Amino acid sequence: MNPTSVLVDAVLGGVLGGGRKRAHKARRYLTGGGSGLWSNPAVLMTAAGVAWGVFETLQQSGALGALGGQAAAAPPPGGGVPASANLPPLPNLESPPAGVDRAALRLIRLAISAANADGALDDRERTAIVQQARTVGAADIAERELRGPRALREIVGDGTSAEEAATLYVLAFTVLRADEQLTTTERVYLAQLAALLRLDAPTVEALEKGAAARIEGQI
Repeated sequence: MNPTSVLVDAVLGGVLGGGRKRAHKARRYLTGGGSGLWSNPAVLMTAAGVAWGVFETLQQSGALGALGGQAAAAPPPGGGVPASANLPPLPNLESPPAGVDRAALRLIRLAISAANADGALDDRERTAIVQQARTVGAADIAERELRGPRALREIVGDGTSAEEAATLYVLAFTVLRADEQLTTTERVYLAQLAALLRLDAPTVEALEKGAAARIEGQI
């Protein structure tokens, strides 16, 4: 198992292991039961999407063909202009720490951002995340991200493909939902994320239904 795979698994385990949610099924869904999902950092997003059933869900719903290679614009909560519209391009994101793939860093940042979507990430949860990251020598990365949570737009960046967008959305949805119902604040967070990822409402619905079914199917 490569260091990138171990690091992503560790952070996901920490995010879903702090005790706030009954997250056993969601954790198993995202991490493959702790076995590690990714063998090649260069194809991390695609590998995650396949492992989580993202592409299968899109194909079954017909969304993948409709999207082509470009995600469609999703309206923000209450209608109006999407959150990503009329904004200048983002500067290039900072280089990831040595040994950490850029795609892995984006997954890590989004997982931490989603876990803190309602502002309720407490000391116990933060400690769980850091302790898990420490097992693979990446406590400093986790601590840095926890000290300075990234804005969603910075995490998402520009030039995200439809497939990558779907994978990122499923990650955030799973972290937020675990095996419980979403709060209003968490729903607003997901709506903002969908707008930034340019995922339309039917695609979002299909992704959520697919992820929820797979989470419930975990032992």
